Amino acid sequence: MGDDLDSTDDIQLTSLIGGSKRAPRQSDQDTADDDDYNDVDRRIIIHRPLELETNSSLEVKFGKRRRRRLNRFVKLFVALTAALLVIASVLWRLLPANREQDTKGAMDSSKTDTVEDEPNPPTLPDSIQIFYPPKTQQEIAALNAELSKFSDPIITKEEFFGKTTLPPPPNYPDFTYTSDLHFTSKRTALLFAPGVYEGIDFEVSYYTSVLGLGAKPTDVLFTNCDKGPHVDAINKYTSRPPWGSALDNFWRSVENIATNPKEGMRWAASQAAPLRRVHVQSDLLLYDGDAWASGGVLANAIVDGKVNFGGQQQYLLRNVDLKQGAVNGAWSLVLVGCRGETPLENNGFESGPSISVDDSPKLRIEKPFITMKENSELELRVPLAKFAQSDHDDILGSQFGGEEVRNFTGVKLGVPSTDGADNYLSLQKSLDEGKDLVLSPGEYPLAASLEVKHPNQVILGLGYATLKAPVDGSPCILVHPKVPGVRIAGIMLEASVLTDNNMPSSSSLLQWGMPGVDDIGDGTNPGLLSDIFCRVGGASYDRHVSTDVMIQLYSGNIYGDNLWLWRADHVKLHPGEEANFPHISSYYRQTVMGECQVRIGMKVYGRAVTMIGLFIEHTTEDQLIWEGDDGYVAFYQCELPYDVDQSYADKSFVGYRVGSDVESHTARGVGIYSNFRDFDVNVATAISLPESDGIVMNNLFTVYLDNQGKINSVVNGKGPGPASVSDRGRPFRCSDKTCQNDISD
Repeated sequence: MGDDLDSTDDIQLTSLIGGSKRAPRQSDQDTADDDDYNDVDRRIIIHRPLELETNSSLEVKFGKRRRRRLNRFVKLFVALTAALLVIASVLWRLLPANREQDTKGAMDSSKTDTVEDEPNPPTLPDSIQIFYPPKTQQEIAALNAELSKFSDPIITKEEFFGKTTLPPPPNYPDFTYTSDLHFTSKRTALLFAPGVYEGIDFEVSYYTSVLGLGAKPTDVLFTNCDKGPHVDAINKYTSRPPWGSALDNFWRSVENIATNPKEGMRWAASQAAPLRRVHVQSDLLLYDGDAWASGGVLANAIVDGKVNFGGQQQYLLRNVDLKQGAVNGAWSLVLVGCRGETPLENNGFESGPSISVDDSPKLRIEKPFITMKENSELELRVPLAKFAQSDHDDILGSQFGGEEVRNFTGVKLGVPSTDGADNYLSLQKSLDEGKDLVLSPGEYPLAASLEVKHPNQVILGLGYATLKAPVDGSPCILVHPKVPGVRIAGIMLEASVLTDNNMPSSSSLLQWGMPGVDDIGDGTNPGLLSDIFCRVGGASYDRHVSTDVMIQLYSGNIYGDNLWLWRADHVKLHPGEEANFPHISSYYRQTVMGECQVRIGMKVYGRAVTMIGLFIEHTTEDQLIWEGDDGYVAFYQCELPYDVDQSYADKSFVGYRVGSDVESHTARGVGIYSNFRDFDVNVATAISLPESDGIVMNNLFTVYLDNQGKINSVVNGKGPGPASVSDRGRPFRCSDKTCQNDISD
C-alpha cells in the first residue's frame, strides 16, 4: 500500500561487534578420508625397512644382491597391501547401506567432532542493543533518552511553521514523527532483558524490532508508563493534517513483551509491522485519530482490554485471547484460532466490515524467538507445530511455552558484510555444518543462494535483516526438497539489478523445493515461513531492480504466517530529484511502467500449503497463482498495479488465481483493490477459480480506491463493481457463491 548512541553509566548496554568469516571447505569426513589416502601414498613412497638398512649381519649373511632383492620384495608387499586397503575402503563405501551412512555423516556435520561450537553469549554488533531494567529515576530518564535515539525523527510545530508568518493552527499537535527513515539502510534490534521497565515510553521506528528476552511475554513488563513501545501516525503537518498517515508505517515490530500503558498501547501501523507474542494489559489501539491505515497482523497474544481497529482497512488476528472484544474496522477482519469475546461472522453485505472467523484451524506454528538466561547466555526457542485434536487448547488462543530449546553454541550469529561472496561463504558454511542461523540487523548482498539442506534448521532474522538477491536471478534462499521442519522467519528479501538484461524466467527471491521433484512435504513436521517481507524496488536508486516471481513453493506442507510481497509503488528520490507526482507525495518518486519489474507475487505448486496473512501488491501480471490442492488462505490483501494500461485487463490478469486443475481450495477474507493511476483500465474480474464444490471462498470483496478504471466484478464475472467516483472506498462483496447483486432489495 502506498502514499494515498551514546549510553550513560547508569544503564547496562551491550553493544559489541562480532562475527567472523570463514571459507567453505569439504565435509569433515571427506577431508579426513583424503588425508588418510595421502598418508598411505606418502608411506608407500618413503617407507624403507630400517632393519634391512642397518642390520650388518644380514648384509654379511646374504650379501648385497640378496639384500637388494629382499628390500624390493618388502617394498612391493607394503605397496600392494596399501593398495588393497584403499580398494577395500572404496568398495565398502560403494555398498548402498554404507554409502547412505557416509552421506548422512557428511550432511549432518553438526554431529561431527570437528565442527566448532559458536560462542555463547555471542559477540553482538552495534545493530543489536541489549537493555536492562532501570532501578532509579535517573536510570529511567537515561534509558528513555537512549531509546529516543532509535525512534523516527520529529519536527515540532514551531520548526515547521517558523518559516511562515502565519500562526500554527491550534488543533495541530506539538510535534510529529516523520517518514525520513522510510528507505534507510539502517537496521536495529532492541533487546530487553527480563525484568520490569517502569516509566519507559518510546516510538518504534522503521526497520526496528523490539524483542523481549524472557521465556514468556510477562517476563519483560513495561508498566507505569504513558504509552510504552508504540507507533503514532506520521507527517501530521503534511498528510491530511492534522491527522497524518499510517499508510506507510511499515517494517517495524514488537515481540515477546507485556505492556500496561495508561493511555493504552497505540500501534498505528500497516504492512510488515506485526505485534506478536505480546500481552497487552490495557486497551490496544490499532489506529491514530482519523489517519488512514492499510492493515496488519496481531498473533499469539492476550489483550486484557478492548481491541479498537479504528479505520484500519483490514486486519488479521491469529490465536488471540480477546478479554473485552474488538470494535470498528473498515472493510475486512479475519480471526483465526481466537478465544474470548470474539465478534460474530458477518459477510458485510449490509454494513460494517466483513468478519471471517475460523474457530477450528487445523494447524498453528509459531515463530522462533530468542531468550536470555541469568548468566547472559542466549537460547533459540523453536515452537513445535500444533495440530487440531479433540481438545483445542493447543490450537486456540495464545500459547507461551512448550518450545524446543536450542543452545546458542549451535547457532551462527550472522553479521553483514558489503561483500556478497563473504556473506554467502560465511553463512552457507554454517548451514552446511547443520547450525541454525540468526541474522543480525543489516543488509546482506549475496553472491549465491543460501541453501537449506538439513531438516528442522532455522534461519531467523533480527531487526529486519535484509538479504539482497544474487544478480544472476537465483533466489536469496533455496530450501531443498524433502527437507521437513525448516523454519524461516523475520527476514526481508530484496531484488537486485540482474546482470542479464533479459530477466530470467525462473528468477525469484525465495524458492522452496524444485520444479519436477514431487515433494508433498511432511504433514507431521511442516515447514514455516513467518514474517517474510519481499521487496522489488523502493530503497534502491536504480529502478531496474527486478525478479520474475517473488516466492515459488514447489514443496507441500508449508505454513505461511504473515507475508508481504511488495512491488514498490513508490521509490527513493535521487539527491536533488523532484517527485514526479507531487500531489500524491513530495517525499518519493511514484513507480511508472517499466520500473521495478516483477510479473507474479507468489506461485504455489505444493499440496497442503497454508497461508495465514498474505499480502501481495502491484505485480505486473497475476498477483497470486495457486496450482496445488488442499490449499488454505485466511486473510488476503491485494492491490493491483497502479501503472499498467488496458493491455493488463485484456490479458485477463487477476489478483487471485486458482488453477483449473485444482480440486480443493479454501479461502476467507479476500480483498482486492484498484487504483489505476496512469490509464483507464477496466478489469473484468478480481478472482479466477474453477467452478467446483471443492473450492470454498468466503467474504470476497473489491474496492475502488482512487483514480481511473475499475474492477467490474468480484469472482468469475460475478458480483457488482463500482459505477462512478462516488463508489470510491466502498467494498463490493461476494461470499459462499452469493453476491450482493444477487440479493433483491
